[in-house]
Amino acid sequence: MPESQQAAFGDPVPVLDKGAIQLLNMMGSDQEIIAAARVSTGTRAGADLQRDRDLIFFLAEHRHGTPFEHVVFQFYVRCPIFVARQWMRHRIASYNEASARYRVLKDEFYVPDRSALPDFITDEDIAEYQRVLEHAHQFYLRMIEKAKPHPQQRSRVREVFRGVIGTAIYTEFYWSVNLRSLWNFLELRTAPGAQYEIRQYAQALDNMVQQVVPIAYEALKRFGRA
Repeated sequence: MPESQQAAFGDPVPVLDKGAIQLLNMMGSDQEIIAAARVSTGTRAGADLQRDRDLIFFLAEHRHGTPFEHVVFQFYVRCPIFVARQWMRHRIASYNEASARYRVLKDEFYVPDRSALPDFITDEDIAEYQRVLEHAHQFYLRMIEKAKPHPQQRSRVREVFRGVIGTAIYTEFYWSVNLRSLWNFLELRTAPGAQYEIRQYAQALDNMVQQVVPIAYEALKRFGRA
């Protein structure tokens, strides 16, 4: 694995107040994009580095997208549920998410930074926001505790009373996605119109992609989605 790719692996990258994203695994590189494209014509990748680079730019410019699908990423994501629900609208990918039917959710909520809110939102408003979330979670835990003497009903209690917990609570999931679909995500979710919170994750992803497929990144940045 090239050093540029190795640098993108490692500890989770912090996002928001309690969130994170981590590149766990990947298949492919700029060279695999080139090889996938050249199989069509029978020419060899790697013989001329400048021609290989030009080919990636040609593919991006002319929307020949399938070679980019041969680079696949696997990420671990920890984010508020409302961010996850926006994220999972990107359906050309594979997801496995934590289930509140089978586990008890911790009282870990997203609390927005004051700098990311309008000026008229006060510290008292944020404190009340936290109290509402904590009260809901305490009720949820009481219902789960009440179910302990009834093993056959514990799952049913968890799946029903999770309903009182809002979408600010953190969830976690695995996300496997190819570069073509990931670039669609990045174009949409780094845009100014995207919600602030998901933009923070998209920016972290953008930095990772730039490290592991630098030529494809530069080409897609110039010409947009393939």
